[in-house]
Amino acid sequence: MKSRTRRFKTDHPTYAADIVGTIGQWDERDILFARSDFWDYFDADSPQRAAYYESHPELFAYDEKVNNLPPMGRTGGIDFPMFDVQFDVINHIGCENVVDGKPAPDRIEIAPERAAEKVKGFAHHLGADLVGIGPLRQEWVYSHVGRSLGNREGYTEWGTPIDLSHHPNAIALGFRMDYDLTQTAPDFPTLLATGKGYATGAWVSVQLAAYIRALGYSARAHHLRNYRVLCVPVAVDCGLGELSRAGFLITKELGLGLRLAVVTTDLPLIHDQPVDIGVQSFCEVCKVCAEVCPIGAIPHGDKAEYNGVKKWKLDEQKCYRYWFAAGTDCGTCMAACPWTKPDTAFHRTIATLASIKGLHQSILTRADRLVYGKYKSKPRPGYMESK
Repeated sequence: MKSRTRRFKTDHPTYAADIVGTIGQWDERDILFARSDFWDYFDADSPQRAAYYESHPELFAYDEKVNNLPPMGRTGGIDFPMFDVQFDVINHIGCENVVDGKPAPDRIEIAPERAAEKVKGFAHHLGADLVGIGPLRQEWVYSHVGRSLGNREGYTEWGTPIDLSHHPNAIALGFRMDYDLTQTAPDFPTLLATGKGYATGAWVSVQLAAYIRALGYSARAHHLRNYRVLCVPVAVDCGLGELSRAGFLITKELGLGLRLAVVTTDLPLIHDQPVDIGVQSFCEVCKVCAEVCPIGAIPHGDKAEYNGVKKWKLDEQKCYRYWFAAGTDCGTCMAACPWTKPDTAFHRTIATLASIKGLHQSILTRADRLVYGKYKSKPRPGYMESK
């Protein structure tokens, strides 16, 4: 098993070959979720909202239309609270004094190799399915705070500049989503799988960061309600997987069926190598995610340059608009992806074959269609009300 794993290690993340220009930092204020906060948490006449759309007038019409649509979760009917309570809890553990804090005054010296072993072991104990350690590239750090939940007490003020230059290391955490619930996509139960993934990620990341601070080092958790980093490229650098055609992380173990959290720190740690599990060549010929996307948000064609990197660029505005139309965060691409399958010996073997570049990857994509057929949403579990 160790030799098989080693086969996929590489000196550089696979996106390195596609860097064709300067990668600029993202401003969190510009992401769709931060812009939705203007409707969910800020007053309509708030100075933050006025200033933002004065600088970005081209975004106002889309944001106003989408954020006045009926909310996500509505298709759950009387089961809506199952979705709502999970995200409400995440809000409570997103405050700055929970995700961050002062390190203990007495620093415990641990060799980087041993520290990495302890961090991974404890993260798995807490509930992480995947753990990787790598460098924190400053390109993946947001430039400004965009998600403050309307400047809620305990959260950093909207627009505050971000500085994580004192954290050279990142710990990427992956959390398996419930396979059966994701197979109902794009129906309501997918939201429960999403909520659990994010809630577990929040709970594990804040405890792991607190543990590192107890050792006397600076550490900060980054989860759904309080990110300072872009989790997907950080996870790629930490060796969890690769960027896919769908725009999300694919891992050999979980496919697209996972959620991410990150801890950044100055604790000296040995880094894991990034991996090349054949995703770039596999996604080149597969295109299942693009075929099943209900809104056409995933490209069928070749990679194109975006922010200095050639990649398959998800049209996030189309994707997000469909979330409101469907009443869920969709997840159809995740459910249909040939990499997202139950954890059985058969599929672990197929995943290993799929990770090796070659003509057989195209055969495997066709075989997946023959065996599983065209993706079809499964019914809701019995404890939920039917549609």
